[in-house]
Amino acid sequence: MTPKEKAIDLVGRCYDYVNVFDDEGNANYQQAENNAKECALIAVDELIQFGNESGIREPMMYWNKVKQEIENL
Repeated sequence: MTPKEKAIDLVGRCYDYVNVFDDEGNANYQQAENNAKECALIAVDELIQFGNESGIREPMMYWNKVKQEIENL
């Protein structure tokens, strides 16, 4: 899976768990998308931190690219 495909997959999976409605009950899809991106970034940051602390370098290059793709979505 390319970093871009993984980024889209992670954000999509996080999207299912974010609230799309504001206080008045109106759907706010842009905010939901932003929240899903933040959720995915948290997960990727955890993976990167673990890899760096464990001295795992090569897979971290992939996850850094995934992070960049999420930020560009």
